[in-house]
Amino acid sequence: MEDNVALVFHGFLNLANLEKLKLTQEINRYFDAIERDPIRRDNDEAFARLDLSAGDCKCCGRREIR
Repeated sequence: MEDNVALVFHGFLNLANLEKLKLTQEINRYFDAIERDPIRRDNDEAFARLDLSAGDCKCCGRREIR
């Protein structure tokens, strides 16, 4: 497994079951979409609103996210 895939999958496994389901639905929506740019744009906006200093990273477990 490639490093980036292992890191993100590790984060996926750290999610609660309902969060895993929601993420899977979003990934399916992305792959089923003809136009993916709006989905990417919406995610970029949601990601930009995150307070990355608020806690541990779900993917790597590190306390400080930079």
